[in-house]
Amino acid sequence: MKNIKTIIALLLAPLVVAACSGILTSDEPPRQEYLLMPLPPVTLPAATPAPSVSLSVSAVPGLDSNQVLALGSDARLSHYANARWADHLPEVLTSVLRRSLTATGHFSKVDGSSFSREANWVITLEAQAFYGIRSAGGDTTSVQVRLAGSVRCGDASEPLSLESSTRVSDQHLAAVVAAHQSGLDDATRQLLIQLEERCG
Repeated sequence: MKNIKTIIALLLAPLVVAACSGILTSDEPPRQEYLLMPLPPVTLPAATPAPSVSLSVSAVPGLDSNQVLALGSDARLSHYANARWADHLPEVLTSVLRRSLTATGHFSKVDGSSFSREANWVITLEAQAFYGIRSAGGDTTSVQVRLAGSVRCGDASEPLSLESSTRVSDQHLAAVVAAHQSGLDDATRQLLIQLEERCG
């Protein structure tokens, strides 16, 4: 009886090893993580005294994700397989915009928190669009970026509206990500212009 158990154990051993190796390997492509960068430095006229800024960015339901998203012609929100941002969208946009504002040299401090008592200007933005636009055939034709909110730089709040649509050069994921970067750069330039117009 003991010999039979030993033989059965020896016969089952290769099957157990094969099953374990199946758990440790995958045919899925590796996850690709993409980094969005701040706008190349744009020097603004120095303000006296230089204002400090509090910046907060939120996202509408569905966009608060670290996935690279696409909106189909049937209004269905999906994502590009295995493509991720480095963090969830509000954190990514807060970091990128904070660094872009800091690089202008116009502000004494740019705080990426939701609220700061010491800040002279308070900027609040909501990401309302940050995705590829897919045709009925499934091709990505463009990338839509839209942020809306307000800035308080005195006794009253002034509206902010940033919007960009960037065509996608080809159907490779790198081209889709590049279009997101271009759209964010355009929205950041609009932010700088609107801050100058509304707050001086």
